[in-house]
Amino acid sequence: MGLKDVQVDTYPSTCYLMTYTNSQCIGKCSFCPQASGTNKKYSDNLSRVQWPVFEWDNFINNLFENQKSINKLRFKRICIQVLNYYGFFDDVLYIIDEIHKKYPDLNISTAIPPVSTPKMEKLHNVGLERIGIALDACKPSLFAKIKGPDNHGPYSWKNHWRAMDEALTIFGNGKVTTHFIVGLGETEEEMISSIHHAIERNILPGIFLFTPIKGTPMALEKRPPIESFRRIQLCRFLLLRNLQNIFRFSFTDGVLVQINNFSQEELQSLIDEELPFLTAGCPDCNRPNYTYRPGEEASGFPRSLTFEEKEMVYNELESLVSI
Repeated sequence: MGLKDVQVDTYPSTCYLMTYTNSQCIGKCSFCPQASGTNKKYSDNLSRVQWPVFEWDNFINNLFENQKSINKLRFKRICIQVLNYYGFFDDVLYIIDEIHKKYPDLNISTAIPPVSTPKMEKLHNVGLERIGIALDACKPSLFAKIKGPDNHGPYSWKNHWRAMDEALTIFGNGKVTTHFIVGLGETEEEMISSIHHAIERNILPGIFLFTPIKGTPMALEKRPPIESFRRIQLCRFLLLRNLQNIFRFSFTDGVLVQINNFSQEELQSLIDEELPFLTAGCPDCNRPNYTYRPGEEASGFPRSLTFEEKEMVYNELESLVSI
């Protein structure tokens, strides 16, 4: 966009914005460098990506240049990450309204703390196409421990689900998303069960691999093996496409060990299709380097896989084949 010189190996297909506050987010999410009580030295980060501050007028003017039809790299979506602070709703309402008036055909998403039904209606009326309310943790006890009352956080499991159910009545089926972070202390069986539950309620579940960030309470926690994330990626896709019944997934001590009636040919076909292993968020979201470093194996690939990467993914999942 011309705001800052950054070297990238994959261009983002979505323009990611984050609201700004001089104070910290009042959320207490243990994995997040924006959370209240974390080391402010790392407050420019969300996950492992830095978010520099720009004046609104500079951004909106540069967005105009970027979205010209001659630019093959113009964005397909705007995604607004909303911190929780006094006045955040007015800020995000203004941002959506301003962008939508200038670019009515550009889809806008937001990841936002739970808000009231009238406020969600206002967001929808000014141009918000899709709303995301992130659970992050996949079960109530883990939610309470990491971002809820057990961690002195402002959120509750029931209120998040209530907000998502109400959002469905405004935005419609498939236009409400939630995110799960794989590796917060759950089992694969618990994560896959929660993904299935969200899909059954017409909520689109995105998944991201846990990334320990300096300055946060979870900075020293370990990431799960990439093979574990691949298994969850595959199951999420099979459930979304209704290609497998959850009862065909076999677990041992919470780990997925086999998919019944699942062949080598089916696995290879899914890998060749690539979609199960691309970034799993909203449509047109690719989030390059969001949860992995340049040079590392991508957790969610931001682009088409190479032949070598397809071979690698096959080897990571071959043990699930049952016929």
